[in-house]
Parts: sequence; C-alpha cells; structure tokens
Amino acid sequence: MSAWRVLGWLGVGLACSPLYADRLIEIPTGKLLYPERLAIEAGFFQGNPVRERAFVSFRIGDMLEVQGARTGFDNRLEVYGLQYTLYPEIPGYAPGVSVGVWDVFARTAQGRGYFVAVSYGIAALGQTPLDHDLRVHLGFGWGGMPSFFVGFDIPLTNQLFLRAEHTGRHINAALAWRLGNEVEVRGAVVRGYTSWSIMFRLWAE
Repeated sequence: MSAWRVLGWLGVGLACSPLYADRLIEIPTGKLLYPERLAIEAGFFQGNPVRERAFVSFRIGDMLEVQGARTGFDNRLEVYGLQYTLYPEIPGYAPGVSVGVWDVFARTAQGRGYFVAVSYGIAALGQTPLDHDLRVHLGFGWGGMPSFFVGFDIPLTNQLFLRAEHTGRHINAALAWRLGNEVEVRGAVVRGYTSWSIMFRLWAE
C-alpha cells in the first residue's frame, strides 16, 4: 500500500468522522485523552484484502470525549461513540471511571453498546524507575459491548510499551514505540490480523 494512499484516506476520514475515547488497543479505558485534545490514528490490517483503518478522538472540556472510527475505502464502515468521565483518576489513590456508548447509530453487527470502564496506574518502580506507570484497565458492558473486558499497558522503557487486552471476544496485543509526546507507532495483532498504525496526539493544553 502506498503511503500517499494512507495519508489521503486519513484526510477523507477526518472530513467524514469526528470515536473510541482513549483506547488501549480496542477496549475503552477509564480516562480521557489528556493533556492533548485530539488524537488521530491511521493504519491498516494486513490480509486479503488489506483493510485501512482510522480512529479520531476529540476531548471537549475536561469530562467528555467524542470518537469516530472508519474501516476501508470501499464499502466503508463508520462508527461513532461518546465517553464521559465520572471520576478522574487520582494517581496513587483512586482509579478513573468513565461511562460511554459505542456505535451510537447501531451500524455494526453487534449494534449499539454501553460500558463502564475503570483505569488505574501503578508506579513502575525498580532500580531505574520509569516515567510512566503500569496501567490496568477493566470494564463492563451491555448491549453491543462485551460483558467484561480487561487490559494492561506495560512500560518496557520510557519509549516502548507492551499492551495486551481481552476484549471479551478476542485477545489483542501491541508493541508501541513513542517517538515523542505527540507521535506513536504501533504494531499489533488485532482479532488475529497483523495491524500497523501511527498515532498523532495534538492540541496539548
């Protein structure tokens, strides 16, 4: 696939779709995007055929995030969601808790789903403490969402992160390389398919 095609498709996706609040890989988490207001992830599934994907998350104020996802150029699927923070995480004391709705317009086979997600960070201590916490995410859903999902975000270094999750239907895993505060490259196995993507976090407060 040409890089120009991916970038061009991302532009179309941005014009057509405002989704998934702060995600681990696919599962929602108990926290919103912060300190940035906008996250854009674009990439593709390897397979036959190759399927392009993009995610956009936009935080409004301190409590609400709107999200959009799009898969494929042809016969595309666009899905939208909302996520609201009930309780922001208090590091070292209390987890963050969010509620949300996924697939607002019931376009997927699973239909509209609702969820409660909880996230908590545990300091990655040792001989050389890291700048990032080990994070645990879990949640409960109904409707088109799985009844239970769980995931872990493990900092290997200050730039490299191992992510794994059970979505209730699949086990996904990813290795994320953070090139800076604004750019992250991800290689993942998602629903049994290899996925490659790049994420940009923009508009920091």
